Order: sequence, then C-alpha cells, then structure tokens
Amino acid sequence: MFTGIDDVDWASLGHAYTESATDVPDLLRGLASDDPARREVALDGMYGALHHQGDVYDSTVACIPFLFELVTTEAVADRGAVVHLLCSIAGEREPDPEEIGGLFEDEAEDAEYVQPYLDAWATVRGCADVFLGLLADPDAEVRAAAATALAHVHPEPGRVLAALRERLTVERDPEAVGALVEAIGRLGADHRDTLGAEAGAVLQEVVAVASHPEQRLAGLVQLARCGPASLPEDLVETVLGVMRIAYEQKVSAAEQPTAPERPGTDTMVSYLRGLEAAQRRSVDSSRAGDLLEELHRALGDHTDPRFDLLVGQLQSPDWGQRMAAVDMAGTLLTGWRAPNDLPVALLARQLAEGEPELSHRTLSELCNVAPVAGVVADVLAVCVREWGDTWQPESWERALFGKALQALALQGDEQAVPALTEVLAREGTVPEYLSRWVGRIGSEAAAPLVPVLHRRLGAVPPDRHTRSTERLIAALDVLARPESLPLFIEMVESDTWRSGPAVRALARYGPAAAEAAPRLRELIASSSKSLTLRLDAARALLAVTGEAEPLLTRILPLVREGMESHQWPTENSALKTAAALGPAGAPLAPRLRELVARRDSSKDVMVALWKVTRDADEMLPILLANWTAFPRIRPDIVACLIEMGPAAASALPLIREELSSARRHNNDSRDDDRRNVRYDVAADERLLRDCRRLVAALEV
Repeated sequence: MFTGIDDVDWASLGHAYTESATDVPDLLRGLASDDPARREVALDGMYGALHHQGDVYDSTVACIPFLFELVTTEAVADRGAVVHLLCSIAGEREPDPEEIGGLFEDEAEDAEYVQPYLDAWATVRGCADVFLGLLADPDAEVRAAAATALAHVHPEPGRVLAALRERLTVERDPEAVGALVEAIGRLGADHRDTLGAEAGAVLQEVVAVASHPEQRLAGLVQLARCGPASLPEDLVETVLGVMRIAYEQKVSAAEQPTAPERPGTDTMVSYLRGLEAAQRRSVDSSRAGDLLEELHRALGDHTDPRFDLLVGQLQSPDWGQRMAAVDMAGTLLTGWRAPNDLPVALLARQLAEGEPELSHRTLSELCNVAPVAGVVADVLAVCVREWGDTWQPESWERALFGKALQALALQGDEQAVPALTEVLAREGTVPEYLSRWVGRIGSEAAAPLVPVLHRRLGAVPPDRHTRSTERLIAALDVLARPESLPLFIEMVESDTWRSGPAVRALARYGPAAAEAAPRLRELIASSSKSLTLRLDAARALLAVTGEAEPLLTRILPLVREGMESHQWPTENSALKTAAALGPAGAPLAPRLRELVARRDSSKDVMVALWKVTRDADEMLPILLANWTAFPRIRPDIVACLIEMGPAAASALPLIREELSSARRHNNDSRDDDRRNVRYDVAADERLLRDCRRLVAALEV
C-alpha cells in the first residue's frame, strides 16, 4: 500500500519539529502495524509533528495519498482514526488565505506558508469519493468515520445525502447509525435552503421508528440543528422518556461484564482517550447525556423547551443525569432568562441529597445565579447553620459551609451576616470578593461587620501590603459607613499604599468628608505622587466640595494628561474624573469625541462624553450605535438614557427588544459553542431593571 513512498523527497519537506521529514515514512508504516501500541504512537506522531495544533505542512500534504491507501486497506486496523485525521488535515471549511496568512511580512514567504492548507483541502476533497465506498466497510468504526467525513469534505452534498439516507436503511451498528444521523443533520443545517427539508424528513423518520433511545435522541438533536420548527410538539416528553430508558439500560448494563480496555501508551492520543473515559466515570454519564447537552446547544435561544427539559433533568432518578443537570442549570440560568423560579428551586433541592460532590457543584452554580436565586435563600440559610461547625479558618471558603455562605451573601440576604461576622472574627481567610458580598447585602444590613473589619485591618501594620488588607479596605469602601470615615481620613493622611484606596473611598462620603479636602488638594498638587492617585484625589475632592468650577485649573490638565497616558488604570481614572466634572468638563469634549470615534474605546469614554456635554442630539445616535455593536456595555448605556429623559424616546424599540429577549445581554455564545462559560447575571438583572424603569418613564 506504500508504493512510491520512498520516491518522495522527504528530506526536502518539513514539519513541526524538523526541517527534514525523513521520519514520516516510519510513522505511516506504524499506522499499518499489527501492534496496537505502535499504531497509537504513530497516530500521536502524526498529530504531533505533521498536524501540530491544527497546522498543515508540505509533508502533511505529501502524506495524504498514503493515508487514503491506509483507509481503503481492510487488513489495517484503526482505520476510522485515520479517516478522522484526514478530515482534520482538510480543515473545518475551505481555507481563507487572508485568515490563515499574515504571519510573514514577505508576501512570497506568506503565500508559501498558506499553500499547504489550500492543497490539503483540495486534495482531500478530490479523493472524497473514497469515503462513499467506506459506508459499507466491514468495520463499523470506519463506516461511522466515513459518514462524518462525507458531510465534512465531499463537494457534492446532495449526492452524499442520498448515499447516507440509503445506508441508514441497512445500518445496524448503533455508533455507525449515530454517525449517519449526525452527518445528515450537518448537511441539513449547512445546506438548509437546498437540503434542509429532505434531511428533516429523514430525521423525523429516525425519531419515529428508532428503537434505540440514543438514536431517537440523536435524531432530535439533528432536527433542532436543521430547524427547531421541525421538532415534534411532544419534544420534552419524548426526550425525558428517552433519558429514563437510557437510565434503565445503564443500570442493566452495569450488571454485564466490561470489555477489555485498550492498551495505554505514553502518547497524547492515549491520554485524551483515558481522560474522556475517566470523565464519563466521574459523572456516571452516558452517550444519552452527551446528546442531551448537544440538544440544549442546538436549541439555543428557544428556551421554553430548554427550561422544561432542565426541570425534568433535575428531577431524574439518575445521579449522573442530575449531576449533568446541575451544570446545565448554571449554563442556562446565567446565559438565558428563566420564565419562573422553578429551575432555581429544583437546583437547590439537590442539597437535600446529602451527597458532598453533588452539593458542592450545586452551591457553585447557586453562587453563579445568586441574583435570581432569592427564592432559595432560606434553604441556604439552613445549610449555613447546619454546616456551621464543619469549617476551619484557613479553609472555610472551600467547605460546603463556605460555598453556602457565599451563595447566601451574593443574594444580598442579611441572614449571611452573623456567619460571615463569625468567620472574620475567628481569623478566617478574607474572601476575594468580600466587597461584592457586602455590596449585595447593603450598608445597613451589613453594618455589624464593620467592627470586625476595623479590627482585622488595624491588626496589620500600615506599611504591609497584602491581598487580605486590600479586600478589607474594599469592603469598607463599599459599605461607606459613617464610623469608617475617620479610618479612611487617617489612611489618606498616611504616606503608605493605603492612601490610594482610601482616597477612592472618600468619594462615596461626599461633603461628610470635608475635613479631608486640604489633604486631597495636597495630593493633587504633588508631582511626586502617581498620576492615577492625583486623578483619584481630584475626583474625591469634587465629591467632597460639591464644586467643580473653582477646581478646573488644577483638574483639567491632569485629566488631559491621564487620557493620553496609554496605561489603563490612569486612563480609567481620568475618564471617571472627566465624568465627575459634568458640564464643567466641557473643554474635554473635543478629545472625548476623538476617542469615541475610534470605536475601540471603552464605555467610560462614552459615558464621560455624555456627562460633560449633556447633548442628547449628539449622544443618542452614539449610544444606540454602541448598544448594537457592544452588547456588554448596555447597562451603562441605559443609565445614560435614563438621565436623558424624554429625549431618549427613539431608543424605546431597542429597549423593548431587550426586555423581550430570552438571551442575557452579555451572552455571546453561539449554538455550537462548547465552552463551559458562566455569564454575569447581576449585570443583566441590573440592565433589565433599568430598561423597565426607562420604559415606565417614557410611556407616561
């Protein structure tokens, strides 16, 4: 099968590790070995050297004909893995030279780098008819891989769909059937206008007649990808029924003898295979669980069935399914807006199982969704009390007690205050986001914390800079209690690092901190202090005196210098100071307009321009353009619109659209996004609150 392999000038070709690819023939021959370990080492070598991190080299292209010879030789084992390698080499889609290139200044050198990608795509597609012949291969793994490859690289999708449809009528291997179904779904999704209806009809038949639960679920996943409108009305009931059957089959299979494991080798391929197996064991998972997760992704913003499915998942008798449901609850509740409190309540119910791992994951997700989880506050308060004697000062955050306390505090529930006070009084580790916790609880409710925060801070030498002291000061800053003001003034008077955060804290006190005004003026005038500190002092002085005009000659030059510093902390402080000046900062408007026009500037630039101009005619088009272009800054935009009043009326269509959206504004995931991301629920809830406030004001 390797006729001509020695005629290739491998020495003139290169790959990831050497400029001479003379080791490639041995790798190719290793793929044909009778020894499973040698095959695995060879496959690892192909990915590591000839397809390193997805790269393609001239030696990679030279291998393609020999790889096709391997997959068509029935005597070779593990040919399915070689088919997947060929697909990976071809690439996910036709290569774009502009996207791949640009690494080299010399155009000829850059074109030489790009060419192997183009050649690999063209070569694999040119030989793609080989995969049609493999649909009837004796090896089920090869048949499955061939189906995937056809949907991936074959240039005639209509012909492929016909072949897959025909093969589906005779295929009996579950894995191969699953691959056929997935390939049909991909064709229907990728070519929706021409093949979507035909692919949908095939998939509907699969769902209707498949006896294997995972095949039915796979069909539903692909139907969702082709178009959610083609899904059956009883989707939720069907899926939950499939999951019940999968659970029963898993219980039955657990009583059967297990198949022998593949030999392990010291390769990345072997490592990843073992990691996947270990992950499945750790969550007691099954292919049905993977398919259910894929269905969630395919449904995307169609949240009605997704939340109904989640409710069913959280009530499953299967521990593994509930573990997966807890993770999905975090994904769904942080990325999309739930129609009611039931998913959160069922999520908290998992704590009643008394199973440590399940409880820990549940509490982590309850922390993520805390702003919408007030309905379970009493449940968490009980957990905090029940676990109150199980923690140690140095590790309390990692204990179930600590996670429950965190979730309760992030909900802003004052029931967290006694336990948090005890933790800090017993010298427990100061949590990283303590300021966020107390900010949610509120200044009045969290007031009992102030004495212990003062004591902990006073126990640290003023010149000692630690993360714990930063966190203590930040918490006192957020609380802005009157009893803390003398402490902040004392810190501002010092020449230690504490003066910086203390200066920023004084801005919250306003005129109550008037006695600090002379020191703030000293800091502004001191050229020996950092520009950031001087800007922070200027902003605090504006808040303390309540007067901007008398301070302009000192503050405007500082702000201009800060905006040109090209250092984020200083620029950020300058922009906030400009905003604090309000209309008195009008001389800064020309430069702020230049920064806004760059389109890569921060939200603080836009806010500052509004604050200094108060020109609704100028700002409204800018705000609305940024609303669409940069969804994550919508909370700041709507705050400006509220200040604008009736002049913001033309923003109402966008505001109503936001209120009707199932997706949270900061959720930038795609339907095929496999990242395990959690989004900022608090920011989105604040946006919704302000959007409702704006609508109410403008509709009067």
